[in-house]
Amino acid sequence: MTVGHPEDSAPMGDALFRREAAHALSAPLGGLMLQAELADRYLEKDRIASARDALATLSRGFETFGTQFRAVFAAMADIAEEGGEPGDPRECLAEALARLREASAKVGYRGVSPRVAMSSKALRALMRHLAMLASASGAAEAELAATTSGHECVLSLTGPGAATVTHARPFDSPAALHFLVVREIAARHGGRVAAGNAPGAIALVVLPVVDAAVEQAR
Repeated sequence: MTVGHPEDSAPMGDALFRREAAHALSAPLGGLMLQAELADRYLEKDRIASARDALATLSRGFETFGTQFRAVFAAMADIAEEGGEPGDPRECLAEALARLREASAKVGYRGVSPRVAMSSKALRALMRHLAMLASASGAAEAELAATTSGHECVLSLTGPGAATVTHARPFDSPAALHFLVVREIAARHGGRVAAGNAPGAIALVVLPVVDAAVEQAR
């Protein structure tokens, strides 16, 4: 199981994220409007059976759009999360999984757990989206293995059955959106992220560690 090399990337920023989200949501919204017009035309022509089918399709479309809409706005809120002491990866993962309950894959933690240069709230948000990324990639269970390299904490997320996911278009799938949120939160705190490039490899996250002297002085 391998992942790509994590590259430095500037944060997308709130304005660009909102523009990308609006663009992604405009297409399905336009489709719903067309479907509503189709149902209305069937009703005008007394084609009741066709109208009923069109309305059923419209109802399913609204449900799908609502799910996507909530996911995008939840992502915006999570990217903006701040506050608290520097986060502990193991603790923040446990707290994230407790909040998600059955909504994500079970993710085990192995290795070191140094405090990183990211608030505990932001790190919990990152961990929530890592867990949901594992689920969206097809893994029922996953492992987050942590090591340190210099002044960085390296977190490798793997899971049996996880498929390689293309993340080029961040709003095309739940997995792509969760990956975007992880990458954006990490980038805003000096971190780097790489996507898995083989089955079972999901993501690699590199976060700066809190300076030991600063930590001792707290």
